[in-house]
Amino acid sequence: MAIQKKKYKSLQYYLDLPWTYSIETAEERGKKLFIVRVNELPGICTDGLAIPEAMEGIKEAMEAAFKLYMKHGDDIPEPIDQSKFKGKIAYQTTSFRHFLIAKAAQKKHCSLNQLIDNLIDLGLARIQK
Repeated sequence: MAIQKKKYKSLQYYLDLPWTYSIETAEERGKKLFIVRVNELPGICTDGLAIPEAMEGIKEAMEAAFKLYMKHGDDIPEPIDQSKFKGKIAYQTTSFRHFLIAKAAQKKHCSLNQLIDNLIDLGLARIQK
Protein backbone atom coordinates (compact mmCIF):
# COMPACT_ATOMS: atom_id res chain seq x y z
CA MET A 1 0.00 0.00 0.00
CA ALA A 2 1.51 3.33 -1.09
CA ILE A 3 1.38 6.31 1.23
CA GLN A 4 -0.30 9.26 -0.42
CA LYS A 5 1.52 12.53 -0.12
CA LYS A 6 -0.66 15.34 1.22
CA LYS A 7 -1.49 18.04 -1.31
CA TYR A 8 -0.88 21.60 -0.21
CA LYS A 9 -1.70 24.92 -1.76
CA SER A 10 1.20 27.29 -2.39
CA LEU A 11 3.20 28.77 0.45
CA GLN A 12 2.02 32.22 -0.66
CA TYR A 13 -1.61 31.06 -0.37
CA TYR A 14 -1.09 30.25 3.31
CA LEU A 15 0.83 33.47 3.98
CA ASP A 16 -1.95 35.56 2.38
CA LEU A 17 -4.82 34.11 4.44
CA PRO A 18 -6.60 36.53 6.82
CA TRP A 19 -4.69 35.60 9.97
CA THR A 20 -5.43 37.47 13.18
CA TYR A 21 -2.79 38.51 15.67
CA SER A 22 -2.55 39.38 19.33
CA ILE A 23 0.01 41.98 20.34
CA GLU A 24 1.18 42.34 23.92
CA THR A 25 3.90 44.44 25.44
CA ALA A 26 6.60 43.38 27.84
CA GLU A 27 9.69 44.98 29.26
CA GLU A 28 13.09 43.36 29.09
CA ARG A 29 16.24 45.08 30.37
CA GLY A 30 14.43 48.41 30.41
CA LYS A 31 13.28 48.13 26.79
CA LYS A 32 9.68 47.81 25.65
CA LEU A 33 9.06 44.74 23.50
CA PHE A 34 6.06 43.98 21.32
CA ILE A 35 5.12 40.31 21.42
CA VAL A 36 3.06 39.07 18.47
CA ARG A 37 1.13 35.79 18.37
CA VAL A 38 -0.90 34.30 15.52
CA ASN A 39 -4.28 33.49 17.07
CA GLU A 40 -4.98 30.56 14.75
CA LEU A 41 -1.49 29.03 15.03
CA PRO A 42 -0.69 28.09 18.63
CA GLY A 43 3.01 28.34 19.38
CA ILE A 44 3.81 30.82 16.59
CA CYS A 45 5.14 33.87 18.40
CA THR A 46 7.87 36.47 18.08
CA ASP A 47 8.80 39.87 19.42
CA GLY A 48 10.41 43.12 18.36
CA LEU A 49 11.28 46.56 19.62
CA ALA A 50 8.60 48.06 17.34
CA ILE A 51 5.36 46.66 15.95
CA PRO A 52 6.57 46.65 12.30
CA GLU A 53 9.68 44.72 13.35
CA ALA A 54 7.60 42.22 15.33
CA MET A 55 5.16 41.80 12.43
CA GLU A 56 8.04 41.13 10.03
CA GLY A 57 9.32 38.51 12.47
CA ILE A 58 5.94 36.82 12.76
CA LYS A 59 5.68 36.55 8.97
CA GLU A 60 9.08 34.82 8.91
CA ALA A 61 8.02 32.49 11.74
CA MET A 62 4.79 31.63 9.92
CA GLU A 63 6.66 30.88 6.69
CA ALA A 64 9.05 28.59 8.56
CA ALA A 65 6.14 26.86 10.30
CA PHE A 66 4.26 26.29 7.02
CA LYS A 67 7.38 24.81 5.42
CA LEU A 68 7.77 22.51 8.43
CA TYR A 69 4.11 21.43 8.29
CA MET A 70 4.56 20.63 4.60
CA LYS A 71 7.81 18.76 5.15
CA HIS A 72 6.23 16.54 7.80
CA GLY A 73 2.87 16.12 6.04
CA ASP A 74 0.97 17.89 8.81
CA ASP A 75 -2.31 19.70 8.35
CA ILE A 76 -1.99 23.45 8.08
CA PRO A 77 -4.72 25.16 10.08
CA GLU A 78 -6.49 27.97 8.26
CA PRO A 79 -8.27 30.95 9.80
CA ILE A 80 -12.04 30.83 9.89
CA ASP A 81 -13.77 33.36 7.65
CA GLN A 82 -15.92 35.36 10.07
CA SER A 83 -18.19 36.58 7.24
CA LYS A 84 -19.55 33.03 6.84
CA PHE A 85 -21.20 33.16 10.27
CA LYS A 86 -24.60 34.78 10.55
CA GLY A 87 -25.14 34.52 14.29
CA LYS A 88 -27.80 31.83 14.23
CA ILE A 89 -27.15 28.63 16.14
CA ALA A 90 -29.71 25.86 16.49
CA TYR A 91 -29.42 24.70 20.08
CA GLN A 92 -31.47 22.09 21.91
CA THR A 93 -31.33 21.30 25.59
CA THR A 94 -33.39 19.57 28.24
CA SER A 95 -36.65 21.10 29.39
CA PHE A 96 -35.20 21.47 32.90
CA ARG A 97 -32.12 23.36 31.66
CA HIS A 98 -34.42 25.55 29.51
CA PHE A 99 -36.43 26.29 32.65
CA LEU A 100 -33.27 27.16 34.63
CA ILE A 101 -32.03 29.49 31.86
CA ALA A 102 -35.44 31.21 31.64
CA LYS A 103 -35.52 31.61 35.42
CA ALA A 104 -32.00 33.11 35.45
CA ALA A 105 -32.83 35.44 32.54
CA GLN A 106 -35.93 36.66 34.36
CA LYS A 107 -33.87 37.28 37.50
CA LYS A 108 -31.27 39.25 35.46
CA HIS A 109 -34.03 41.14 33.58
CA CYS A 110 -32.70 40.07 30.19
CA SER A 111 -33.73 37.81 27.33
CA LEU A 112 -32.78 34.14 27.02
CA ASN A 113 -30.47 35.06 24.13
CA GLN A 114 -28.73 37.78 26.13
CA LEU A 115 -28.21 35.46 29.08
CA ILE A 116 -26.88 32.64 26.87
CA ASP A 117 -24.51 35.11 25.13
CA ASN A 118 -23.24 36.33 28.51
CA LEU A 119 -22.69 32.77 29.72
CA ILE A 120 -20.87 31.85 26.53
CA ASP A 121 -18.68 34.97 26.83
CA LEU A 122 -17.75 33.95 30.38
CA GLY A 123 -16.95 30.41 29.27
CA LEU A 124 -14.88 31.58 26.31
CA ALA A 125 -12.92 33.98 28.49
CA ARG A 126 -12.19 31.15 30.90
CA ILE A 127 -10.90 28.71 28.26
CA GLN A 128 -8.79 31.37 26.52
CA LYS A 129 -6.73 32.09 29.64
